[in-house]
Amino acid sequence: MLLSLLAALFLLLIYLRPELVDNFYRRFTTPKGKSMILGTSRSAQGIKPSVLNSRITTGKNPMINHSFAIGPSSFGPNYLREIKHKIDPKTENGLFIISADPWSLTTEINNIEDDTANFFEVRQKLFVGNLKSSSLNPNFDYLKNYWSNRFSVFANLFKDWINYKNQIILHEDGWLEVNVVLNQEAINQRIKESTAEYAEKKVIISDTRMFYLEQIIQFLKNKGTVVVVRMPVSVPMYKLENIRFPEFSERIQTIASKNGVRYLDFLELSGQFQTVDTHHLYKKDAEVFTNIVCDSIVDLRLYNTN
Repeated sequence: MLLSLLAALFLLLIYLRPELVDNFYRRFTTPKGKSMILGTSRSAQGIKPSVLNSRITTGKNPMINHSFAIGPSSFGPNYLREIKHKIDPKTENGLFIISADPWSLTTEINNIEDDTANFFEVRQKLFVGNLKSSSLNPNFDYLKNYWSNRFSVFANLFKDWINYKNQIILHEDGWLEVNVVLNQEAINQRIKESTAEYAEKKVIISDTRMFYLEQIIQFLKNKGTVVVVRMPVSVPMYKLENIRFPEFSERIQTIASKNGVRYLDFLELSGQFQTVDTHHLYKKDAEVFTNIVCDSIVDLRLYNTN
């Protein structure tokens, strides 16, 4: 009896505070989306739905952030399937911002056939695209099959109680707020180590992933306006990407032009924003950057809310 009561209270806590589970779960408990930010952790942290909802998207088509991380939401069959799960089928005038970066469109060099079966997220059967539903609270499928740390709820609740300075908060609209102390020496060290790690990655741009990016664009075009963006990063990562993938933006522009959507390349703004590591914008700069995206959408008249 006591165990049943404790289990019920635990489930109630997860139902009321899904953000306590981990950095992904809450996105699978919210209603289907009519406007979405898509991509990896760069856009999960760096593009804020609340800014877009205050300036561009209306209450009829509110924006959510459905970005995850390299691996779970690298462009491929799993992410396409997930997007189809999450989108409201009645959507007609949505706005879809797709954050594309080279690392989300690569495959390992030993994947000679560029086969989706050898994509990391497919081999590992990751949660994105494999859940029975992406809009259930509680989402028992995720909790049973993909929740790796059952003690995270208590750890995160404790951090909340003590107002822990470095807390990570997944908001209801899908934005991942990462709080860090801006110690530039520590940040520079993270940038150095992570950039070196990525420089050693044995990957190449995948034509198959490019194909799936195009499939996602084509699917979403039928639901509204699609804008592809390339986000700014740290200066070392900017230099690395230009060395490793010099033709990346040209390839994305070709796909965008072929499908009649706009590509907004903000990579040249790298170095003008505070980052917390080599990839991710600091939360205050995420708001600044999102406003820049909004300005471009408004100035170019890319989206009409009527």
